[in-house]
Amino acid sequence: MSEDSKMRPIGPAAKHLGVSRDTLRRWEKKGKLKSVRSPSNRRYYTKEQLNEVMMGKKAESVKTGKKLKISKTGQLFTFGIISFIIAALLALLLQFFLLK
Repeated sequence: MSEDSKMRPIGPAAKHLGVSRDTLRRWEKKGKLKSVRSPSNRRYYTKEQLNEVMMGKKAESVKTGKKLKISKTGQLFTFGIISFIIAALLALLLQFFLLK
């Protein structure tokens, strides 16, 4: 059996991909990944299959572009900084035109 076709249990497979075991189970349920079951019903994955999923995962994470969620405190802080910058610019413009 070659190194690429060596079967990996769910724990090492999840570690290889940098995800949780539950994520692998969800991916399998969605059809993104297919496991081979042992007689004791344990999941096993090939290294080649995991590498293919990893390549797809990287491409998917780049193209999805999930929106960043900012807390209320973060929003208020950002609003305060923007307000301060606008007020400072207005003060500089006012000084520039008054001292001319």
